[in-house]
Amino acid sequence: MVTAPRGLDSLTGLRPGDHVCWSFDGTADLAEAVVAYLDEGRRRDEQLLLVGGPRPSLPALLAGLPHRDALLASGQLGLQTTGETYSAGTGLVPLEQVGRYRAAVQAALAGGRTGLRVVADVTPLLQAGRPGRRRLNAYEGLVDAFMGTVPMTALCLYDRSVGAEALGPVAVLHPVQHLGDREPLAHLSGRGRRLALHGEVDTTEATHVRTALVDLAGELPTGHRPGEVVLDVSDLDFLDVAGGRALYGARSDLAGSGIGLRLTGARRHVRRCLDLFDLVAEPA
Repeated sequence: MVTAPRGLDSLTGLRPGDHVCWSFDGTADLAEAVVAYLDEGRRRDEQLLLVGGPRPSLPALLAGLPHRDALLASGQLGLQTTGETYSAGTGLVPLEQVGRYRAAVQAALAGGRTGLRVVADVTPLLQAGRPGRRRLNAYEGLVDAFMGTVPMTALCLYDRSVGAEALGPVAVLHPVQHLGDREPLAHLSGRGRRLALHGEVDTTEATHVRTALVDLAGELPTGHRPGEVVLDVSDLDFLDVAGGRALYGARSDLAGSGIGLRLTGARRHVRRCLDLFDLVAEPA
């Protein structure tokens, strides 16, 4: 069951289905995260994949990984650049990338591994301008829903220097978050029959939630866009005026793309804030 976002201080104890947004500060911080995460996967006999770049720099990130050379030689550990994994010459296509990971999970299981463990520095995709960030946000929401159904663990790495405006929406789309000193408050989840908003949405998260919600629904190919987005807010513990205004704005943004937004399940104190913006939440 997905609930409020979970903060994370250590990259141990992760299990299949965990989808982590981890912000790092510098190469040493990046390498420490990569090694700790992959070493746990090695001990769990998972298929391992490191995505980053450029390719010549990848082995150096793994200098502290036990049995690194044997893992590479056996094929249990693969190395790819961010461009090779997520762009394939055409730029990130969210549904196609989810399909690639589906095939990779199947291949890992067929090869006798217990699952797939991916660690990816996805910072370049955040630096591709607003159109690139829209596609990335849509992808992170879709892959999170997919990961709730298969033995896959993912650590998405983002350089903290990109700033809160770029990092905030993509972090909201992860159930597990490490954002330095910033406490994770909100999570927008696609696991289940409908989208669901968990945790707290106040002035610090409102804009991020609006962006993530609109990108997740609006950046899908036309044939895959829903005519209506149902957002379950029954697990929303707190909503302030900024949060209510963000949901109102998201409804307007989606309407411009021909997509309706329907809210369900608001608690009494959340419903009072929604009422300020004439937003109606149906019973769950």
